[in-house]
Amino acid sequence: MKKLQLLLRWVLLSLFVVLPAAAAGGDPSTEIALIFTVSFMVFVIATLMYIIGVMNTNIDPIADLYFRIKHYVIPPPSEVAPDVGHVYDDITELDNRIPPWFNYLFVGTILFAFVYMLDYHVFGVSNLPEAEYIEEVVAANLQKKIMLASGGTINENALVALKDDASLKEGAENFQKFCVSCHGPQAGGLVGPNLTDEFWIHGGGIKNVYTTIKKGVPAKGMISWELVFTQKQMQNLGSYVLSLQGTNPPGGKAPEGTKYVEPAVAAAADTTAQKSL
Repeated sequence: MKKLQLLLRWVLLSLFVVLPAAAAGGDPSTEIALIFTVSFMVFVIATLMYIIGVMNTNIDPIADLYFRIKHYVIPPPSEVAPDVGHVYDDITELDNRIPPWFNYLFVGTILFAFVYMLDYHVFGVSNLPEAEYIEEVVAANLQKKIMLASGGTINENALVALKDDASLKEGAENFQKFCVSCHGPQAGGLVGPNLTDEFWIHGGGIKNVYTTIKKGVPAKGMISWELVFTQKQMQNLGSYVLSLQGTNPPGGKAPEGTKYVEPAVAAAADTTAQKSL
């Protein structure tokens, strides 16, 4: 009796000491820990008061309940499964206990569901999928703005071939680093086609060349480069490739594909032809 009363006093003292110290922190994670701690202490206090006041310190029923639960989860070795009275092909059907691991798993799912409910739906510590999606969209938009501010992202619908020295120099460096194994150091073609003539397999012009670099040609062994280069780097690389038109390096491969004429040039030629008629 005295030991239980002493334990109750100790729990109450701990509760009054922990509460003010934790409440002064103001940290959300501390507040959650405080809620669980207080809930556990209240449960312990209620249990001790029940034992002292109602059961008159007689803990035999609690001990009996504990062993009942224990023997339900882990059957004692001496227990024999009862015979249900069914025999098929000399095989006797016994009413065996559910395997302990299954009971553990079942109880674990209940505990997980309880913690999940408190975490996601009661205290809101973790975000639900919709909130996570919104956060990811916000982060992606922020990253996009940063890239736009740094010049890493461009408007792909308004591509133009760049001719300034800095862009062509960067394009040349990336070409020598990543493209010479297939197209040769002078873009005359090795495994890949010759990039210095007017014929293109997948279309010429900056937009088509840019798309080919970005998406690649997996069927012919050219990977997609959009995860390696930024949009600006792909534009610089495409502009450098187009700057090599007409260089005709020695040992270049024969033309492949279809001769490409820029739409604006083709339209101007048609207009001139119609005027001459």
